Amino acid sequence: MTNVIRGVLKTVCLFVAMGLAGTVVAEEWMALPTMSADQLEDTSGRQGVPLQLQLNENHQNGVVTGNTLSGSSTTGDNLISDQAFGNMSGIATVIQNTGNQVVIQDSTQVNIHINR
Repeated sequence: MTNVIRGVLKTVCLFVAMGLAGTVVAEEWMALPTMSADQLEDTSGRQGVPLQLQLNENHQNGVVTGNTLSGSSTTGDNLISDQAFGNMSGIATVIQNTGNQVVIQDSTQVNIHINR
């Protein structure tokens, strides 16, 4: 699929999604009652949720070329302690770098679908 076709499809999907989605302000969401444990369990694994179209793309093009490392080179240690993630919540990203001629590319896509 060419980039032009992808761009057109993305645009069409965006406008369709915008047309189907109602305008909701944060205060409306905050006023909703809390779901019970049974209700949450019933929605696990997208049960009862109709098929949704979702398009995610990520293009990373990092390149290292023509580099020369000569002579003595000292790099640091890559260590993660046993309690590094002890109080972590949410999504964690860990990037370690040796220190010599490295391209680091990282991407995280989080998709949250909420039906009212």
